[in-house]
Amino acid sequence: MNAMNEFVKPTLVLAVICLVITMLLSISHEITQPIIEENDRKTAEIARAEVLTEADSFEEVTGEFPENVQDVYAAANGAGYTVTVTSKGYSSDPLKVMVGIKEDGTIERIKILANNETPGLGSKVSNDDFVNQFEGMDESMDGFQAIGGATISSTAMKNAIQTAFEVYETVKGA
Repeated sequence: MNAMNEFVKPTLVLAVICLVITMLLSISHEITQPIIEENDRKTAEIARAEVLTEADSFEEVTGEFPENVQDVYAAANGAGYTVTVTSKGYSSDPLKVMVGIKEDGTIERIKILANNETPGLGSKVSNDDFVNQFEGMDESMDGFQAIGGATISSTAMKNAIQTAFEVYETVKGA
């Protein structure tokens, strides 16, 4: 009977505690997941309005896009497109960028949605002076200036923008 009190009861108590906690976590996930998804949707909507200011509303565009393209939206009034792209930088987490491309094929604005690059170096791709250099650029990206010491992160940003232009060329006539 001593083995029952020393080993079996504590094991059963721990198993019941684990089951209850697992059940509570599952319920919590089910309750919060729709809220998180709605917040993500609203955040993306706000970001689209920031990168393509002349758009009155957006319609999702579907098609065969490169693997790193998260979503593509067209402005309902024909003002242009927004393309959300991920690109592998120095960090294991990809850089996530939303690019607003006007109907004339130039960048209106870029918004960094996720940046886990090296703090103080690669993270500079989120700085306004780096991001603002892309405004008005076309697909040639003439005048692109990489960040010294952060060429991998700078190249990731450039690759993301080039992918956005590839998508733009695909969808602009559709």
